[in-house]
Amino acid sequence: MSSWNVHAIHSLQCLSEQGMNTLTQILTQDADTGQIIVMASENTSGGLKDLVALAASHDSRVWGDMEKLAKAYRQLAEKLLPGQAGRDLTRMLKAGFTQLETVLKSLWLVGEAGISTWAYVDRIQNRWIAELAAQKLAGAGLKPVIADCQDLMVYEERTSGYVVSRTKTMERLSQHLPEADAGVLFIISGGYGTDVQGQPCSPGSHRGEMAGTAAASLLHAASVTLWNPDSFVMTADPVEVPSAHIIDKLSYEEATELAYFGGKILHPQVMVPIIAQSIPLHLRCFAEPEKAGTLVCRHCKSDYDHPVKGFSVIHDVSLINIEGAGMVGIPGISSRLFSSLRERGISVIFISQASSEHSICFAVPQPQAALAESTARTAFSEELASERIHSVLMENGCAILAAVGEDMPGTPGIAASFFGALGKAGINVRAIAQGSSERNISAVIRGGDSKRALRALHAGFFLSNQAISIGLIGPGLIGSTLLSQIQRETERLKQEFGVDLRVRGIANSTAMLLQDDGIALGSWREQLASRGKPIDLDVFTKFTAADYFPHWVIIDCSTSEDVPERYVQWIEQGIHIITPNKKAGTSRRSYYEKLMSEGRKRGKHFLYETTVGAGLPVIGTLKDLIQTGDRIRMIEGVFSGTLAYLFWKYDGSVPFSVLVKDAKELGYTEPDPRDDLSGMDIVRKTVILAREIGMHVNIEDVPVKSLVPDALKDVSLEEFMDQLHTIDNDMLELFSEARERKTLLKYVGVVDPEGSCKVELREYPIGHAFARITGTDNIVAFTTDRYHEQPLVIQGPGAGPDVTAGGVFADLLRLAAYLGARF
Repeated sequence: MSSWNVHAIHSLQCLSEQGMNTLTQILTQDADTGQIIVMASENTSGGLKDLVALAASHDSRVWGDMEKLAKAYRQLAEKLLPGQAGRDLTRMLKAGFTQLETVLKSLWLVGEAGISTWAYVDRIQNRWIAELAAQKLAGAGLKPVIADCQDLMVYEERTSGYVVSRTKTMERLSQHLPEADAGVLFIISGGYGTDVQGQPCSPGSHRGEMAGTAAASLLHAASVTLWNPDSFVMTADPVEVPSAHIIDKLSYEEATELAYFGGKILHPQVMVPIIAQSIPLHLRCFAEPEKAGTLVCRHCKSDYDHPVKGFSVIHDVSLINIEGAGMVGIPGISSRLFSSLRERGISVIFISQASSEHSICFAVPQPQAALAESTARTAFSEELASERIHSVLMENGCAILAAVGEDMPGTPGIAASFFGALGKAGINVRAIAQGSSERNISAVIRGGDSKRALRALHAGFFLSNQAISIGLIGPGLIGSTLLSQIQRETERLKQEFGVDLRVRGIANSTAMLLQDDGIALGSWREQLASRGKPIDLDVFTKFTAADYFPHWVIIDCSTSEDVPERYVQWIEQGIHIITPNKKAGTSRRSYYEKLMSEGRKRGKHFLYETTVGAGLPVIGTLKDLIQTGDRIRMIEGVFSGTLAYLFWKYDGSVPFSVLVKDAKELGYTEPDPRDDLSGMDIVRKTVILAREIGMHVNIEDVPVKSLVPDALKDVSLEEFMDQLHTIDNDMLELFSEARERKTLLKYVGVVDPEGSCKVELREYPIGHAFARITGTDNIVAFTTDRYHEQPLVIQGPGAGPDVTAGGVFADLLRLAAYLGARF
């Protein structure tokens, strides 16, 4: 190996101040070695090449566009090179554009651009960019030397296309190449070479990359780096699979397979010159030079312990199927077919044959499908006439989906996972092929299914089976606290238990934020404000239930009455639901029963632990008692943290109305304290518990002792607060009577399976558990057949964003456990 490191960069990426800065950053990092950089404009469009196309088609925009380009080049030269160097380069560019104008006028007259014209324009465009780069890099301490590709690369024409002439190219390289000393930079500008007669020629697509790997092979370089303008080698196309990630390492064989099956980053022929010498190949992105990208080498072992490296798709494919008993056991059938196709210049990209030899199918690019079908019919005209071959059928609109991995051979279950994922997604496979190396599994599917199939495969192989797509509605106090808790624990849960929580949607009452691969929870507020879209719960739902995630859940942290009306629909769509919102649990009985039955029927979970007691395990405990055969005799509880606080603080020395105002200022009450004092919150919780034990009860069935005087129910909040003192005498009287009986007042909800539910003020002896609660604690007592002498009591904070959000989070992890996670 020599000390040369070779780079191939799309030259037009450097045609800006930012592009030149990025180029300088890349090349100065390896300044201790000799470097070769091939700067070529890979496409037949962009920059000066657009002017050629305009002039040849007699488009008058060519002259104005030329002036704009000339100005852009001059301005860049002035920015990069102040002083005399900049002025000299500007003069060179001005002369060059004058000469280019003459060429364009000739093209206008002729109306056609030949390869010599394209090669000329490619040469001057890349030379100008190389001159700009050389001046910039010289200023950064490097020692650049420029040579034109047409002066170096010599190609020989073969049946497969142009290949580099190693002897002649090496002769030219040795004439121009400096010593590979530290800081030396050899710039090869352009991608066109010459043939052995010295005429301009192109090796085809990926010209600069082809020249780069050819030079690396001839010089036995230490490495080659191909800089894609804006893409990495990913596990799948990120446009179709948002959760795709960069592949860190590939073997040459894996890279070839991925490139052949539709990979956009690398052309298979580019690697040919370097494989024999095992020269490492780096595939990186010019737009993100800080990322390492992908290393391709002889025996590259990925840091990811996974047998499948990635997936690719070839679109616009046609499948042709030939069937007939007359093919069985007849030698030369395949030879006749594929020889005929080769003679017509048809590219066969997929072949599958039944072991019985009764049928053979193959795939071709769709533009060649009609010709391929007619060629097959002609080749087997005699067999078709005698019915030894029954049919030659063509199916258009197909796609080939491929899984690639060096470690697939010998790994049991790869094929099962591949076809299992497709089957689960409802994808019909038309044909299957696998090479004897087992490095590739390919399937032909309907083209319209390709995105869904690709996402299903990627999820099946790369997403944990405990990957959960989460949509959160209501990022208020509880919702935002939950998001913070999830953010803190996500990485730990993934590393320790394989639970992959992806919050992909957040919605409030007016806007929603959607992010395919998960929202960065550290900045969701800023993102919602800057990138949020108008709320549309249908769109939000569809996005959350992405078919490439194995599980979906919507967490409703809102207080909305409308959102719970969608719960049944969500369950029917396969979405799990978690909520602290009490509206669904206390909705009309017919809706509630349908919600529960649909969840059981479809195996989807509706989790609502925090609707009673916030983070306390009230509902979970009740479910355990019932499911283990215990019979509930009575449920009694202080279910309101606000009212618990008020009756804990109230001792008659301070008017009750003053305590309510103080609690409001402390944030212990709802914005309108009547929502607490009316007792309706406790009514809802009581109904939820009653329904849990099978009682057919609605909100209107529960008598409630409201603490809000009738005269103040419908007045404004301001008037209510002003007139609240009118309840003080009644409250003092109740308190005094209780004190005389050595009891304390508590506002409770009661569920009596033999009778009814009620919400009222009750007196409890000073030694009773309910009388001993402090602050905003909730308490609930279950009297059952097992716990009849001493009730089962649960006590603790029953309100507050931290404990409530923690309870919702616990429901989320409970859901993950139901779905297979092992905690």
